[in-house]
Amino acid sequence: MGLLYQLLYTALEKSMGARKNLRGFRQFEETGRKCSVCGERNVLFFWETKNKKKFTRYNPEAIDLTDKVNHKYFSDGEGLCGLCFIKRTFELYLEELYPEEKVGKRFKALTFPSTAEVAVADFKERALKEAKEKFEEYEKLLRDLLGNECPIVSPVPKLKDSLQDTVEGELFFEENLDKGAIKEELDVDLTDEQIRQIKECFKELTEKVGKPNPYYALIYLDGDNMGKWLSGELLPEIENAYNSEVWGALPEDFKEQLKGKSSRKLLTPAIHASISNALRNYSIEFVRKIVEEEHLGKLIYAGGDDVLAFVNLRDLLDVMEKLRFAFSGEVRVENGQIKVSGENQTGFVGKDDVYYLTMGKNATASMGVVIAHYKEPLKVVIGRVFEMKRKAKNNPDKDSFSILLMKKSGEERIAMYSWRYKCSSTNDILQTIDVIKRAKNAMNDENERYVSHRFIQKLKGEFVRLKNKKGRLVSSEGVFNDELRRLISRAYNYKGSGRDDKDKKKKFIEDFYTDIQRLFLKSGRDLDNFTNLLEIASFLNKGE
Repeated sequence: MGLLYQLLYTALEKSMGARKNLRGFRQFEETGRKCSVCGERNVLFFWETKNKKKFTRYNPEAIDLTDKVNHKYFSDGEGLCGLCFIKRTFELYLEELYPEEKVGKRFKALTFPSTAEVAVADFKERALKEAKEKFEEYEKLLRDLLGNECPIVSPVPKLKDSLQDTVEGELFFEENLDKGAIKEELDVDLTDEQIRQIKECFKELTEKVGKPNPYYALIYLDGDNMGKWLSGELLPEIENAYNSEVWGALPEDFKEQLKGKSSRKLLTPAIHASISNALRNYSIEFVRKIVEEEHLGKLIYAGGDDVLAFVNLRDLLDVMEKLRFAFSGEVRVENGQIKVSGENQTGFVGKDDVYYLTMGKNATASMGVVIAHYKEPLKVVIGRVFEMKRKAKNNPDKDSFSILLMKKSGEERIAMYSWRYKCSSTNDILQTIDVIKRAKNAMNDENERYVSHRFIQKLKGEFVRLKNKKGRLVSSEGVFNDELRRLISRAYNYKGSGRDDKDKKKKFIEDFYTDIQRLFLKSGRDLDNFTNLLEIASFLNKGE
């Protein structure tokens, strides 16, 4: 039965692959103005800005939303196609079609945080803990001055218990607290005195909790080799697929006949059901808990072996690591929190008194990450995160992550690493993200001891002429290591009171050097990849 099922599955898969290559379609041309969002379809709805702002609809038979569509849904002069218009105003259609139904009321409560709201999530959490009265004063001032036009949204899921609704994240950046910007975005006229009040109150808040970081992260995880898992290519060798006592008791000639039929365990419907169950457990039991319950993030979708989510920069490294190792079941639940645990190699994870099947330790996943300014067009960010995912997948062993830092200035930094590597000196398996976390913390100037990130630029400058065409360093390893240690020592800082302890200083420098020297070796002596990763790690502390 197993052999027949495997043959049928293989034939069906190849037939489906062949059919996908046949693209039957009817070519037609469109003329006229294109949609401001997708740029593909013709405009059907637009917002005029001549003498008076006015919403116009081309189709007189459509549901009339003229009185409900306002500046919240359109920018000045913006035109939308039918599909993009529906996406943006779907809540209004539900209210119109089902005014008394639960679906309309429930949908009204479903809001999705903006990129600015994700970026300021850690700022709001910090403000609620350290300066709650001043935070509430600032929000009340905005609500009073802006009235009905004040944008009120739901925060990221983790903050909903302490913050039911909140002023939209863009109004927590000083660049937007401007008379002209508020007029343009909200169509509200404020006086110079009112703007002064807002800025003064915001300044008092930031003096207590610091300024918000205008950057956020978009992550996309995708399971590796899922086609091979489903086709049975990655199933265990047939002698390892059954209980050892049962296999040992089988006649030798029968064993040889089995191996002759298939070197691996036969693919059966039960195996496909197990894979489906494992992917279901991952996406439902672990992904949302990691992204939304334990960290400041918002899940866009979890489709089994792929995940797309917004994440606040403070929690980015933790979310990346947990998502990857929860996929292969190398985690444990401790005091209600998911922890990465390489010791768990069973393929099962206990949670809420239930053991959940996962893909197991041999399954891997790759991830693309983009760190972007909240004003960067989301369509661009989404395109780049898919590009980073493909870059990670192109790594020969896959099981990698690729991070792109898109600065507002236009500069970009890209780094790609495997999730783990073997330490040559100790033969221990090290988690790359753990090493990055330690390096990031060592470069945080809010700590008592830290290494200034400026050493990275000096390192790049000194070895820029010692790279080959592929970016690999061609100087001797000893020269590089000595100069790396020297630059770290010179960039070391101590902010504590009194004289610095020499032994602690030496240990701090040596630990930092050991961590990043291992990252350099793991990069294959790729200086750009190595220094880009250090710059990204430093950027995660405070941004620009």
